[in-house]
Amino acid sequence: MGYCYLLTKLAHTCYISRKYSESEKYFKVCAELLPLSTKNPVNIFASKMNLLLLFTHTDIQKAVNYSERLLMDVDDFLPVHKRQLFFQLANIYCLSKQYDKSKAYYR
Repeated sequence: MGYCYLLTKLAHTCYISRKYSESEKYFKVCAELLPLSTKNPVNIFASKMNLLLLFTHTDIQKAVNYSERLLMDVDDFLPVHKRQLFFQLANIYCLSKQYDKSKAYYR
């Protein structure tokens, strides 16, 4: 858990420094390692959400693809997380100019 915490902080630092490829690398490693070290859905969702937010700001197509993968695993998350994910999906689809899908997720 401590190693994933340090990776997340390093990824945030790289993001602030506008080193997006390094930030993506660290967020991906953290999202893959965290389910191996904990079964807490809150921590797992937070690590995946960090990567989704990075994709939303850097490459919208990657965000759409990653969000579709998260939708397949939506049953593993808590109901509160489903709502947060749907809100983020609505924002992603709005940014990618798919307004019909965006409208469906805002409801």
